[in-house]
Amino acid sequence: MYEILKEVITSKRYELTDMLRKIDTLWAQGDLTDEQRTELTKLAQDNADPSMSLDFERQLKSLEERVAALEKSSGAEPEEYPEYVPGKWYYNGDGCTFEGEKYKCIAPEGQVCTWSPKEYPNYWEKVE
Repeated sequence: MYEILKEVITSKRYELTDMLRKIDTLWAQGDLTDEQRTELTKLAQDNADPSMSLDFERQLKSLEERVAALEKSSGAEPEEYPEYVPGKWYYNGDGCTFEGEKYKCIAPEGQVCTWSPKEYPNYWEKVE
């Protein structure tokens, strides 16, 4: 199973969150060693292609825009570090709260980050 996952990850034809879930499931079932899990997780994070998640992302972005419009019409001020939303598009400078900690997205300009600070720490910086 390890070799199959490694081949899929190397092909870059996967969605990161799903792949990390599969790796953890196989590890929990005893099909992967701790070392294999660590290696595959890092490889998956390093080779992830955000475009593999775009259909879902477009739908989510549309919903976010609708919610923002509703909040604007209600006069509600957006929170600077709202709770992290899985799959949401975060851009450089966006803030979120994840597992009780505040983070700022440091993805390169023009790049989108759809992963949590835990899943892809290279695109996040802890604040405060």
